Amino acid sequence: MRTYVPLVSITALLAAFGADQLTAQASSGPTFSFDDAIDMARVSGPRLAPDGSRVLFVRNELDWDENKRVSRIWVVGADGQNARPFTGSADDSNPEWSPDGRWVSFTRPVGDSDKVRQLFVLPVDGGEAVKLTRHVTAVGSYRWSVDSGSIFFLASDSLPDDVEKERKNGDDAVFIDEGPNGQTRGSWNGVWQVMVELADAPHDATRLTPEPRRIGNFAPSPDGNFLAYSHRGENRRNAGHLAEIALLTIASGEEVQITDNDAPESQLAWSPDGRAITFVAPDLETWELDQGNLYHHDIPTGETRQLIGDTDLDMRSYRWNPGGRFIDMVALDRTDANLFRIDIRSDEIEQLTHEQGVLGGASFDALHNLAAVQYASPVDPGDLWLYDLRDGSRVRLTEVNPELAGKALAEPEVVRWTSYDGLEIEGLLYQPAGRSAPGATVLEIHGGPAGVFTRGFDADAQLLVAQGYAILQPNVRGSSGYGDALLRGNMNDIGGGDYQDLMTGVDAIIERGVAHADSLAVKGWSYGGILGGWTITRTDRFKAASLGAMVADWRSEFGAGFNFDVVRWYLGGDPWSNRDHWTERSAFSHLDKVTTPTILFHGTQDRTDTMEQSMNFFAGLRHLGVEARFILFPREGHGIQEPRHRRTLLIEEMRWLNQYLKGMVDWEPPARPEQSAKTGVAAIS
Repeated sequence: MRTYVPLVSITALLAAFGADQLTAQASSGPTFSFDDAIDMARVSGPRLAPDGSRVLFVRNELDWDENKRVSRIWVVGADGQNARPFTGSADDSNPEWSPDGRWVSFTRPVGDSDKVRQLFVLPVDGGEAVKLTRHVTAVGSYRWSVDSGSIFFLASDSLPDDVEKERKNGDDAVFIDEGPNGQTRGSWNGVWQVMVELADAPHDATRLTPEPRRIGNFAPSPDGNFLAYSHRGENRRNAGHLAEIALLTIASGEEVQITDNDAPESQLAWSPDGRAITFVAPDLETWELDQGNLYHHDIPTGETRQLIGDTDLDMRSYRWNPGGRFIDMVALDRTDANLFRIDIRSDEIEQLTHEQGVLGGASFDALHNLAAVQYASPVDPGDLWLYDLRDGSRVRLTEVNPELAGKALAEPEVVRWTSYDGLEIEGLLYQPAGRSAPGATVLEIHGGPAGVFTRGFDADAQLLVAQGYAILQPNVRGSSGYGDALLRGNMNDIGGGDYQDLMTGVDAIIERGVAHADSLAVKGWSYGGILGGWTITRTDRFKAASLGAMVADWRSEFGAGFNFDVVRWYLGGDPWSNRDHWTERSAFSHLDKVTTPTILFHGTQDRTDTMEQSMNFFAGLRHLGVEARFILFPREGHGIQEPRHRRTLLIEEMRWLNQYLKGMVDWEPPARPEQSAKTGVAAIS
């Protein structure tokens, strides 16, 4: 029997003692503002030195004048002291320690007009950074060899000079889904090896993998003699299941195929003794809808077995423990993510940290006694911590947003209710401080469909709370973190049971006295926008809707968007074999039933859900006389990244909710003192 110790939430304990009416509300203090959300610094990518003495990380800060965010490599001591920039350039990225702890590597763009990112190494005991590579194309992801003598890196193949010249002159037609192209221009790539010999740096690298290939993930063996990598011989959209794992003997170039199936493989790693490869795949045969399984391939015998098959944990990342007996992983357990340790012999799982929040980005010292992680909670947007895995103690390494310490931030409550068919659904409930009667409430739908609301920091939710709204965030059937059964709960039924999970959740918080039935709104992005659009065709109980990056008509999105999951799982079949279902489950087919005032957002460069979907939904609403507004963001993809665009989205969404839920027709947000430039947003109203 595979076992682990689950994280017990305070909410669950209170509920067990009959305290199910207790609510978690915002603390007192200044309210969280739009500019608090925009201005926050972020830290990510902790890299713990092999001796555990220091941690490299990336600090990301706002440059409002340039309308962008700027990242720099920083370093901090294991005691949380002496945090400082590690390199002088904001262009440096992807820092890593060499396994022997003597070097720090990173990438930096080099060149005059066409800058190409190259590898640099910097001695940790002092000195100047040395350019290690002079590759024709940019260095991508990379890994050190275990002996610190070389670096393996991924890079795109270059075009012949005459072909590249013609492309720059305008011969740049994209042959969709042919060769290395997908929806946009692509290129073949390969894994290269460069020796770390600094006397005559920079060096030419040696190509290891054959052409033409599209390489995904790769891992050099501990002895440096072999390379395991996942690859495809094409780059067609929606064809990730064609990836396979190959084992390359570096000296001879001989290859052995490890997998041959219809399942995508990723996250390759070697056991410390070099006898086994582990990887993540949904299945060993086909592309199942699955949280992702961890497989162990024994090289001498050729046998592959699944590890920890009987767990509902959703593994996010993992690393082999140096002794070879254990694997340490970060995994999501419902709304919290923590560190766990797998015994590969017994399949037992030990929980190493017990945080209420989201822990991620784990990096370990050489012995796996220490782990540097990023940790976020509903009232902490994310800082770095160092955990001692032997005694459970921890040290805070950063505090990058001290100005938020005095803000009124809300702690959500974990709530549960029974859906229409008896299935228990869990979600998060945010409430403003001092609410003693039912009031304005927003139903928020997560992306995915296999997304999940967690107890991390949610700036959008904090803004809504600050404006007096309660927020219900249901983890409907189809969500991750609850096991494969719930994950598969909306297969071939998108807009069915998941919609009922939303409505029964709203009913539950109305009955509880949190939400007012006449003051409800619905919002969501991506799948949240899709299910939100579907919701307002089913019911008129919502007084406002905010929908981002939606799909309204499944049939017209078949070729334009990225939709393997729609065909395989969420609708099934295709628009011809399953015509009626694809049509019936499209919100656009029922647009004449919508009465809810709706604001829509989309990026012009979105290749996942194309912007024409929001345009058509908006045009249909206006044609039918429904109040609607559509804000289109130039240069943006599936998410909105530019700071000015992000601020516009937050403000216009709040303006819409305030108008239709609270009657605040003349509401205006506080101005940003230094704001002077135009937003560059096309508003259609």
